[in-house]
Amino acid sequence: MLNLPRFCAGIGACVLAAALMSAPAWAQALAERSYQVSSDPAMAAQQQAAYDVVHRYETLLNAGDTAGILKLYAPDSVAEWNDKPSFVTEAEKKEAYDALFKVAKFSTVFGYASVNAYGDTAVVRTFHHEGATVLEGGKKVVDLNREVFVLRRMDGEYKITLYIFNTNPVQGEG
Repeated sequence: MLNLPRFCAGIGACVLAAALMSAPAWAQALAERSYQVSSDPAMAAQQQAAYDVVHRYETLLNAGDTAGILKLYAPDSVAEWNDKPSFVTEAEKKEAYDALFKVAKFSTVFGYASVNAYGDTAVVRTFHHEGATVLEGGKKVVDLNREVFVLRRMDGEYKITLYIFNTNPVQGEG
């Protein structure tokens, strides 16, 4: 005898899989994110471009790649970290990231609270939803942060103009 609920669930899974396989790759990736994606394809593409820059930052942070991270910043950018002075020049940012990577190894996975584009400007809010593991002097330290990336499109691609973060001990509260 035909189990109708099981049959319908199987058909639904096949339809979903077919839809995902026929959708553009960027649409599939956006569908997996927690932020709201615009139904306008042009705006969704801008969201994807902004997301891509921040995701590259995450990847380079985990790799300890100062030079790669600096390429993501605009020439007039600022980085503001918890309990640190603002890093305005490229030399200040280089010194800060080099010093950070000497004492910490990251395995950060960003959660995305929002990715919004406004013309040539985009704002991306991220968080470490479960906390990243940072190795400081061989000791594991839980690293829970919320970040804001302000990006500006320059020569056709987004660059980070402002990066700020604050420590938040329990994500999802406050």
